[in-house]
Amino acid sequence: MALPEDLLPWHVDPWARLLASRRADRLPHALLLKGPAGVGKQVFADRLAAALVCEAPALEAQPCGQCQACRLAAGGSHPDLHRVAPAEEGKPIRIDAIRELIGQSGLTTTGQGMQVFVISPADAMNRAAANALLKTLEEPSGASCLILVSSAPHRLPATIRSRCQVVAFRPVPREQARQWLAARVQAGDIEAALDAAGGAPLLAQALLETEGLERLHRLADELIGLGQRRTGPLEVAQAWAERPITQQLADLRRVVFDLARLCVTDADSHVELYLGGKRMDLQKLAKDINLQKIFHFKDEIDRLERLASHNLNSQMMMERLVNDWLSLTRPEKH
Repeated sequence: MALPEDLLPWHVDPWARLLASRRADRLPHALLLKGPAGVGKQVFADRLAAALVCEAPALEAQPCGQCQACRLAAGGSHPDLHRVAPAEEGKPIRIDAIRELIGQSGLTTTGQGMQVFVISPADAMNRAAANALLKTLEEPSGASCLILVSSAPHRLPATIRSRCQVVAFRPVPREQARQWLAARVQAGDIEAALDAAGGAPLLAQALLETEGLERLHRLADELIGLGQRRTGPLEVAQAWAERPITQQLADLRRVVFDLARLCVTDADSHVELYLGGKRMDLQKLAKDINLQKIFHFKDEIDRLERLASHNLNSQMMMERLVNDWLSLTRPEKH
């Protein structure tokens, strides 16, 4: 079975399985692409959506890229390919967007393919939107395919998850991720980026291309400064509030997770690669922190991330986190 050369190497197996289902005319009407962030679920969803509206006469392993349908899909204007996403990053997908999807799902296709709907991130749907989508999942149109993309599928109602066939994307093997990055990134510390990204290649690539490691080092400095009472809390809270909130919360989770690892080990080379010269300061800080309190702090980050789409005051959210951090750290002893 021929597979596209530009397919991400860790996507080969799930792509082959879906291709076989399509050729056997057994493609599910609803798919849930789930897995860690940064492994290319959205890339996979976009390729699959394009393949399903492609007008190539044979069932090929990829969209042909030449027909009018492929050109329209690439330009985001194919009438049978619909994408549902938050109006702004970090905001929820609201019921109006799902109602529009439902209305479109009953229309006749304009080409030879099917009606395809991509909802990403699906876990951004608010409760009303998710409930509205459930009816479409229960009574699917014969010529449609719904593709849900999520890095946090546990936030989706069980009734939605149970009506989708899951396509699971697992963490990418380290050597495979390293080779893929080395062929695409011109400069930067690939090992440190992979450590900071939890091994996710696309996320590591983004960190290398956007000075993400420097951003994480700055955040580690801020946490150390707060823990040692060298930095003003209001100053730090204001700096955090001025950054994109979803990025700031994700960065906090990465640094705090590695701080928790430092609490239980003295020989973690990956933390050394990622945090560089800040390891000793963080280890010193970690000695005075209760591990359970760190996990409570991480839980608060997760809670605020869920609330971030509800138009809450970002300054107040960051002040809350700064105060929580101060409460679980102690002043440096002399």
